[in-house]
Amino acid sequence: MRTTLRFFMTIVLAVVGIGVLHAQQRPAMHIIKAVNDSVIEEGNTLYLHDKLTWVMSDAYKQMCSSKTASMSVVGTLNDTLMSGIMIDVDQMKCVFECRLNLNTGEIEPFNLVRGLTPKEIARAELKVDLLEKVGELDGIVNIKEAGSLNADIVEISPNLTRVYLLQGTNKSKLIPFGNDYSFDFDDKGNLIARRKYHNSFIPIDFASKEGNIRKCTHSHLDDNPYITPTDIATFLLYGHDLYGMKTFSVYSTAFGCYFTYNVETATIVLVDDNEDMKQE
Repeated sequence: MRTTLRFFMTIVLAVVGIGVLHAQQRPAMHIIKAVNDSVIEEGNTLYLHDKLTWVMSDAYKQMCSSKTASMSVVGTLNDTLMSGIMIDVDQMKCVFECRLNLNTGEIEPFNLVRGLTPKEIARAELKVDLLEKVGELDGIVNIKEAGSLNADIVEISPNLTRVYLLQGTNKSKLIPFGNDYSFDFDDKGNLIARRKYHNSFIPIDFASKEGNIRKCTHSHLDDNPYITPTDIATFLLYGHDLYGMKTFSVYSTAFGCYFTYNVETATIVLVDDNEDMKQE
C-alpha cells in the first residue's frame, strides 16, 4: 500500500513539475517580439477594414441620396488608400464610397453613382462566394444577446484571402472580446486553414461603473499564448475609439506572463510582475 501511494505521489509531483516547467518555458525574446509585431500589423489591418465598413455604413445612412445598396465591399486601392463601396447589386453600380487615407487616418465620403471597376466586381463576387462557404461550416456561434457577427474579408496576398468573423455588440460599455474566427482561402476558393481565437465569448462589461475604465485584462489558455489580431482590432474599435482606453493586457497561462498592448506606442510588451494589472 505504501509503495503504491509513494508511486502515485511521484506521478502527481512529476505532472505538477511538468506544468510549472511548461509555464516557464518561453521562446527567446526576439521570437516573441517578431510574433507580437506580426500580430500588431495583422490586427491593425483588420481594424482598418472593420472601421472603414463601420464609418461607411453610418455615412451611407446619413448622406447617400440613392439608398439602394444591398452589399458593401472593402479593399485597398494603393499603398496610401483603402476604399469601401456600397453596391446596388441589381444595377451592379456603386452608389456610395468612402476612402480611407492610410497615412492620416482620414475617411472621405463620396455621394455618387457610378459603374463598378473590374476589380470591384471581382471583390464583390469573391465576397459572396467566400461568405457562402463560411456559412456552411460548423462550429461558428453568434452571441445574439450581445449583437451580431461582423465579417471582414482581407486580401493577404494574390493567393490568399482571409475571412474574419468578429463578435460585434450594440450594447454600451461593453468590449466584445472572444467568439472570433478566421478562415483562409486560396486563389481557387479552397478552404486551407481555419482558426478559433478564443474558446468562448469573454466580454469586458463595465456598464455598472461610472465613467469609463482605463484598462482591462483577459486570459488566454495554453493553446493561445499570445495576444491575437482579433484582440487588437476589437480593442481599437471599442476600447480605444469608443471609450478612450490606451492599453489592454492578456495573461498568457502558457508563458506565465502578461502581454500588454499600448495604442500610443503601437507595441506589445511582456510583463512578469502582476501588480497594477487589475481591471480599472
